[in-house]
Amino acid sequence: MTSPRPAPSAHAQSQQKTRLLACGASALLFVLACATPAMTVLNANKRDEEQMWGLPLLLMGWLGVFTFQFGWFANPLLALAFVLLLAGADRKALWVGGAACVLGLSSLTWYVNPIPADESGGDRYLELLYPSIGFLFWLGSLMVIPATAHHLSQPEAQASSSPEPEA
Repeated sequence: MTSPRPAPSAHAQSQQKTRLLACGASALLFVLACATPAMTVLNANKRDEEQMWGLPLLLMGWLGVFTFQFGWFANPLLALAFVLLLAGADRKALWVGGAACVLGLSSLTWYVNPIPADESGGDRYLELLYPSIGFLFWLGSLMVIPATAHHLSQPEAQASSSPEPEA
């Protein structure tokens, strides 16, 4: 016969609520990043300024590996950090989420390494002029998970979640 499981403490419920809110905030910021302009670039061939929106960058960003642009790979790391945070593996979520942030910031190497505008291999390049609001939403979505994991992994947060001795 198995004994009934004790009810989770109020603090454990509070931590789970914090995890859910952080994941919700991160997901909302990610959706906003996909729905807004993310990068403003100069098409060197046309000498014209263009807005690149978040969703097309998300769908095509994996191709950046061929031009040594690895920022897109922060997205799978974000998904992993998301799962780790929800599972309560705060330290792992902190490290994976931190790596996602660093990888996401590496997108700014686009300033020094323009990317080809098409597959022709000629002198058609997209030069980054400046990141737009969608990029900031995306970075925010990357930062929410490790910041929350850091907060939840602090000793005072863990100490208050330990069961209190019964009198």
